[in-house]
Amino acid sequence: MAEEKFARLGITESGTLRIAGYLRCFPFDAWGMETHRIALRSCAGELGLPEPSIYLDNGLRSRGPLPRLERLMDQVACGVYNVLLIPGPFVFSLHDPEASAIVGRITGFGCSVLELPPLRVPRHSGREPPGSMAPPSACAADDAMAGRTTTVGFKPLTDHPGAM
Repeated sequence: MAEEKFARLGITESGTLRIAGYLRCFPFDAWGMETHRIALRSCAGELGLPEPSIYLDNGLRSRGPLPRLERLMDQVACGVYNVLLIPGPFVFSLHDPEASAIVGRITGFGCSVLELPPLRVPRHSGREPPGSMAPPSACAADDAMAGRTTTVGFKPLTDHPGAM
């Protein structure tokens, strides 16, 4: 039964699922990307997946050394993890070809890469208070988006161009 649930996510290996999550932020986030960590753990729980081990390169540019990503890649290559949760391929690189190549390497090791749904932050309705620093166009965009809600599930990145 559990195998059927995860087969739709591209996870075919039976046995224990080993989950990791990867986050990268530049510039340095003093809060340690806590909101994103919570989102990774929450979405894993909603899918019935075990809690992920989180790898974080905080304050590092995608074009520089990424020690936690390198460690994660070593672990994936050794078969330690078979599912990786990310907010999007941009965590690997802001350059699509590089991000695609990394997704391809990870999936090539037999690890499914799952993209989280967009993080939704509750917004107030109405105009910004007087003296707000937000430009009027931003307020209008917020007002237009206030009534919209979107529900998106995890998106397996096996169809990502670099994952072929």
